[in-house]
Amino acid sequence: MSTRYALMNPGEYNLGTPFTYPPLQNRTYNEDYLIKKIKWKTSCVLNRRVYVGNVKIKDKNNIERIYSDSIFKSKSNKFDTFTLDRRIDVAVGDGDEIVKLTTFADRILQFKENTLHIINATENTEYLEATHKFKGVSHPGAVCTTDYGIAWCNRHGAFFYDGQRVSDITSKEGIKVISDESWNSFYVEKETMLVFVPDTMQLLFVKSPNSSTSNIGNVMIYNIPLQSWTKSTGRLNTMNKTNLTNIWDGIPAWGEIAGNNVTVYPWEAESYESLSAYKVQTKELNFGNEAKKKITKVKMTYKGGSSGNVNILPKYSVDGGPFDNSFYDEDGVVISNIASSAPWKEIELFTSVNANNVRTFAVELAKAADGNVVSDFEINDMTIIFRQKSIK
Repeated sequence: MSTRYALMNPGEYNLGTPFTYPPLQNRTYNEDYLIKKIKWKTSCVLNRRVYVGNVKIKDKNNIERIYSDSIFKSKSNKFDTFTLDRRIDVAVGDGDEIVKLTTFADRILQFKENTLHIINATENTEYLEATHKFKGVSHPGAVCTTDYGIAWCNRHGAFFYDGQRVSDITSKEGIKVISDESWNSFYVEKETMLVFVPDTMQLLFVKSPNSSTSNIGNVMIYNIPLQSWTKSTGRLNTMNKTNLTNIWDGIPAWGEIAGNNVTVYPWEAESYESLSAYKVQTKELNFGNEAKKKITKVKMTYKGGSSGNVNILPKYSVDGGPFDNSFYDEDGVVISNIASSAPWKEIELFTSVNANNVRTFAVELAKAADGNVVSDFEINDMTIIFRQKSIK
């Protein structure tokens, strides 16, 4: 039978000094459960308890042990008190260590390298609620918390948990909106990170911030309300970056290291008078079916600039081809630039015979040869006028 001791005044990193007489609180512990020191790689707080994962402990005999796939929880309102009997195991011995712990509602999301475990913590005893294969992460920076749920990414795509279900946000209604080729050219294992942008309700994905691969300044943005994706090339510089985080006012930020100095950069802190590189392309639109259509014109509501042109050249693509088709005005003149307009203005962009018998259609707005794009150029809406052709 093991000797029992009472403990008092637990220290910051251990359970304090054992006494042979009960202290005032008269709380007793079994010495077999004693943890003298505990370290961890990830943690979260839920229901006034700290949950730590992928831990290294020193037991009562000063023997160090590593529990890479276990969670230990503290006592309620005692965030530095851990014992061996407060260990949570949902899947052990699978060769998959815990990378990240985070919470949403009354759930703990345990991200391993290959698997996501969702743990229900609504009761006094936690239990495994769901397991999702191929939904793990390779590093902690690949997970972020939003107002709406938890978002993360891995080599298979980007995902979102809203408290009820896990969704693949690179797909919509079972159809890929980001092709495997596009995602694989952007995502870099153990390096690609993401962060929540609360002002615009977007997820910002940063490509390979610490890698020597090409195009490391590229970003991808997912709009949560619209469920839409945008890709931006050359948006960030190529310096090594820390993990992405939200600072005191909610703005996403990161640190960049130059010599012995670390500088914090907030997202979209820079201001530009004009844009020397600008290109926006829509996806291929089939309007719900693969039947042939006649595209007659595009109506676009925009504003920007105060005089002259906004320096935007509109082009279009048909059936997955290049964006080498010109738009025309109502007089049949090729549109090589769009006039500036301080208030919102609607312009009509007419197609040619090239768009009379097509299955898919896409629009491109790129920098014109006349100069840089004005910095305040905005698009409110775009409407494509078409007629579906009957089958003969």
